[in-house]
Amino acid sequence: MDSDDSDYCAPATAFPIDTLKGRDVDLNVPPANGMEYLQRVMLEAKQCEQIVTVHPQISTNKPIQPQIIEEVKTMSPLAPSSEWQERKVSDFSNLRQKIVKWKASRHPAPTIELPSISDKKGWRQLCFGAQCDKETSDDNSCGSPPLLSILVNIGQPMVDTLLNWHSQWLEECNHITHRHGQWIFALLSCLELPLHPDTCSTLRHIARLCQQLRSSMIEPEASQLAAVNLLICLVGRYFCQTDLVD
Repeated sequence: MDSDDSDYCAPATAFPIDTLKGRDVDLNVPPANGMEYLQRVMLEAKQCEQIVTVHPQISTNKPIQPQIIEEVKTMSPLAPSSEWQERKVSDFSNLRQKIVKWKASRHPAPTIELPSISDKKGWRQLCFGAQCDKETSDDNSCGSPPLLSILVNIGQPMVDTLLNWHSQWLEECNHITHRHGQWIFALLSCLELPLHPDTCSTLRHIARLCQQLRSSMIEPEASQLAAVNLLICLVGRYFCQTDLVD
């Protein structure tokens, strides 16, 4: 090895490579063969410093701190008290336990004819009557309430589907009726846990609709206010959608 190579610690090679003198080669000309390419690599490696240090650039400017804006939740003046909500959640939990025990007792369910899971129009007529428009849906004599004989004859897929449909009907109606509240409450009482993600999304949609309806109430009727407050309470507290809790 030449004297000028004494300080260069070359890595081990797989096969011998002849030393290439810097004065004998023009690095601007492409190598003629593979051996010449490897020789140039070794020559360029010798010309590099073995230890390289980089001094960081110290800026006198202060780093920009990201601003985190927390959403401030405003309490509705029509929201119920925490005590009222706790009582409703307790009553609702007791009701669900009774329904579970009734189903487990294997009582024969009365056979009734119901629309199929794909018959959205049929179910709307069952719930709100043959003339199920915005005007007639306010009349509690229209349609059928959620009787126990109906609830025990529908499976969980039908419960999920009906909840989704009722959320759509509630949005179309743009106000809550007694019949709306009856059916949504009854379906919630039959809803099995854990929630399917789609069903959870439906519950959140219902709760937000109720919040919007409540915010638009100027002189609300007691029954309508109680209905929206109850549904918001159950979705938020019982079904653990805590960001929607009053």
